[in-house]
Amino acid sequence: MRRYLFVLTGVLGLTLALILAANLKLGDRGLGNLAVTRAASEWQQATRGVTYAPPVGGSGPFKVLRLADRLPDINALVLGSSTLMGVTPAVLPASWRVYNLTVTGNPTGAIAAEARYVEQHFASGVRWMLAGLDWSVGNLYQPGAVGEADLSPASVPKAYAAEKAVPLVKRLEDALSWPRVSTLAGVFSGALKNDNKIRYLQQSLFEAGGAEYRCADGAAVTVARDFDVINRGLCRGYRYDGSWTFANDSRLSAAQAATLAAAAAAPSSKYTKLLCAAEGHPNAAYLQHLGESAGRFAAKGGQMIFVLPALAPGLERALMGNARWRECLARTKATLDAWAKQHRVMIIDAGAAELYGCVSTEFSDEHHAYPECYQRVLPLFFRELEAGRVTPGLWKPDRAAAT
Repeated sequence: MRRYLFVLTGVLGLTLALILAANLKLGDRGLGNLAVTRAASEWQQATRGVTYAPPVGGSGPFKVLRLADRLPDINALVLGSSTLMGVTPAVLPASWRVYNLTVTGNPTGAIAAEARYVEQHFASGVRWMLAGLDWSVGNLYQPGAVGEADLSPASVPKAYAAEKAVPLVKRLEDALSWPRVSTLAGVFSGALKNDNKIRYLQQSLFEAGGAEYRCADGAAVTVARDFDVINRGLCRGYRYDGSWTFANDSRLSAAQAATLAAAAAAPSSKYTKLLCAAEGHPNAAYLQHLGESAGRFAAKGGQMIFVLPALAPGLERALMGNARWRECLARTKATLDAWAKQHRVMIIDAGAAELYGCVSTEFSDEHHAYPECYQRVLPLFFRELEAGRVTPGLWKPDRAAAT
């Protein structure tokens, strides 16, 4: 019996040690590092495939490296957070050769700093900027001054060097957590299904990225490579143009959109709390810097256009149904309209996405729109702009124009 318990304990201990070692290795990849970021960027530049450098919420360095490679070929940039990741070249004028520089959680202060950097360093080649102003998730109201942005490749090593190392205890806790164990199980499951099992495990555990594969991205078929251990084989990542594929993301039903809209208007909702935290007053420093950058950019022959990102159908209408939320939102839009007229810029108000014909299935949640929705919003704006029916200020169409 003692021998049996000894062998059983040894087997369990060895298994646990192997799981721990493998997940520590995979965890390093998931946290993101300079080598993986560079490898992912170099691979995408060589193949024009779909990928990203982990973590998804910290892919700024990856986008900076991609921008450096794309600069000779582009003349337009999209700046913003994940709410504008659905903006693809197909929804913009043919004259715009665009790279979508958006990253998850990008605050308005960072967007203002990026716009200033572009205006100061890239104005000779970049002629247009489309910049997001996120009020729905509170970014427009955050306190603080605008910092400095560095969109040069030299900033990438500095960004990783500035990060604090994750304590070993935290890494061990993460390595033994159920999500990590589940992910590891997926790696071994994938190996069992693969013809070259050893090579698959070698790539998954020890190399920067997995094997290349073909993926269906809308109507196109492209090559993809996953530099993280999650979402393997799902074609989930950034395209060569910087937009996000939204692969494996859910789509809202009409009933779900209605439920979410009602919940968004509740006093306990993050949307209402963020909307009225500053009584609907946007951060004046953000607007000042953006206005000044837009003015200098225009003097150099460029144009900045702003957009309030699309929201799921009915969400803004639900907010406007409450006097308190309506007051805060009206103040926000009145401030933006006056600011835009002062600086002679245009703001596309896409919040009430249903005005443009967007439907619930074109959203993954309350504030992330698929490219299909922006295909309804942006081409309409540019048609109206070309026809001379858009002037500086806050713009949205009437239903007749949208349809």
